[in-house]
Amino acid sequence: MSKISKISFLFAGISLVSMSIVRYLLGEWVPFCWLALGLAIFFLALALIKDRVFFKEFFTMKTTKEGMSMGVLIILMIALLAVVNYLGVRHAKTWDFSVSQSNTLADQSIKLAKSLDSDLTVRFFYKKGVEGNEENRRLFRELIKKYQDQSPKVVLDFVEVNERPDVSKEYGVDKGSGVVFMDYKGRRTRVEKIDEQEFTSALVKVTREKNKTIYFTVGHGEMSLDEAKEGLGLKSLKTLLESSRYTVLPLPLSQNPKIPADADVIVIAGAIQGFQPFEITALEEYLKSGGSLFLAIESQNSAGLEKIVNKAGIQLQNDYIMNVVETKLGRGVNQGPVMGSTFSMSNKITKAFPKNEITLFRYPQALKTVDRVDGIQVDEIVKTSNEAMAFKSLSVSAEGPQGVYTLVDEVTGTWPGGTKPFSMIVAGDVDFLTNQLLYQNLNRDLVLNSIASLAKEENLISITPKEAQATQMFMTETKFGIFLFAFIIPLPILMLGASIGLWMRRRNA
Repeated sequence: MSKISKISFLFAGISLVSMSIVRYLLGEWVPFCWLALGLAIFFLALALIKDRVFFKEFFTMKTTKEGMSMGVLIILMIALLAVVNYLGVRHAKTWDFSVSQSNTLADQSIKLAKSLDSDLTVRFFYKKGVEGNEENRRLFRELIKKYQDQSPKVVLDFVEVNERPDVSKEYGVDKGSGVVFMDYKGRRTRVEKIDEQEFTSALVKVTREKNKTIYFTVGHGEMSLDEAKEGLGLKSLKTLLESSRYTVLPLPLSQNPKIPADADVIVIAGAIQGFQPFEITALEEYLKSGGSLFLAIESQNSAGLEKIVNKAGIQLQNDYIMNVVETKLGRGVNQGPVMGSTFSMSNKITKAFPKNEITLFRYPQALKTVDRVDGIQVDEIVKTSNEAMAFKSLSVSAEGPQGVYTLVDEVTGTWPGGTKPFSMIVAGDVDFLTNQLLYQNLNRDLVLNSIASLAKEENLISITPKEAQATQMFMTETKFGIFLFAFIIPLPILMLGASIGLWMRRRNA
C-alpha cells in the first residue's frame, strides 16, 4: 500500500472520529457533521482508487477469501444472538422447577394481572442507609417481575425518600422502611407485606370499583364485633374484613325485619337467643332473592336457625366433636382445639389449601346431609380426619362414635320458592372466627375465602403462601460407597485422561 493511501485512511479515520465527538457533545446533527462525513468518504475513496490494483489482488487471495468467510460467519452469529436476545426480551418465558411451585403466581394473581386495562403504578419508598432496605428492594423487584411477566400494565417505581420529597409528602411517607403503595385509576391502597398473598389482596382492593357490604346480625347474643381484648370477640375479624375494603355494619333484625338492599353478605355469628318467626321469614326471603348467608352455629344452641338449615337438607347434630389422641398411657380424647384436616379439592373455597395443614375449631358440632333438596347442592368443604369422636356433652365419660365428621358446608342453588341463585355457608362452630383462633393455621384463609365466595368475588379468595421445600437425599453406607467409587472418583479420572489424550494427539499431528 502506498504512502498516500495510508495518509488518506488516517484522515478518513480522523474525520469520522471528529464527526462522532461533535455529534455526541452537541446532542444533535450540525452542518459540520456533514463536512466531516464528506471528508471521510473522500479520503476513503482516494485511498481505494490510488491502490486499486493492490486491493484487487488482496481481495482475490485465498487467505483473504477464507478470512472474509470467517468474518461473515462471525457477523451472522452476532446477528443471530442479537435476534435471539431481542425475542427473549420481548417474549420472556420462565419455567418453575421447584417442588412447591414457589416461583409461580397463583391462578388468581395471573387472572388479576391480565385483567388490568390501565397502568398499575406500584411505588416502593425507601431510604438509603437503612439496614435491610436493599434486601427488601431485591425481594420486591423479584415479586413484581412475576406480575410484569403477565401484564405490561404493571409499573414499578422506587422512590428514595430524601431524593424525591415531593412524592414522599404526597403519600405521607417519612420513613425509609420499605413502604409500598399501589395506584390504579385514581384509587390507592397500601401493601403491608412483601409476598404474593398480600400483594394480590391489595390488587383486588385497588381494582374494585365499589366496596361490598357485610351485615352482622345483633340482638341475639351474637359475638361482639367491637370486642378486641376478649379471645371470643370478633374485632380481629372486623379489622380483617375492613382491610380488604369490605364495609362491615350491624343488622338489628329484631327491630326492623327487613334486609337492606345493599347487603352483599349477612353473617350470623354464634347467636344464643332465638330468632323470631318474622326474622326467619326475612332471612328466607333474602335467600329467595339470591342473597348470601353465613351461619356459624354453636352446638345445642341453634337459636332457631335449624329451620333454615333443615330446608337445605342439612341436620345439626348438636354434639361435640373432639380429636382422639394416642398417648403413652393409652388412647385418650383431646379436649383442646379440634382439627379440620380434610378439605374439598373441587370447591373454590378450599381447593388451594395445602395438604397436611389444618383449620382449628373449639367443640364444633357435626353437620349431616340427610335429604337432597331439588335445586340445592351441598358441598362438604371441611371435615375431620378419622381420628375424631362425637359426644353429646362436654363431660366425657366413655368413648363416643368415631369417624369422619363434616364441620363446614357450602350450600348453593335456588331456595324453595325463589327465582335467583343463593349461596350459604353453614359452620358447626363460631369460635374459629374469634380473636383467639382467627389467625391460627388456615382459619384466616377459610374465613376470607368463604366471605369472598359469598360476596361473589372469587378473585379475592386469599392465596396461601407457598413455602420452599428442600429436596433431601438419604443414603446408606452401601449406596454412598457405590456413589463414591462408581461416579465421584472415576469421572474426574476419565475426563483428565481424555484431555491428555486429545492434547497428545494434537501435539503429534
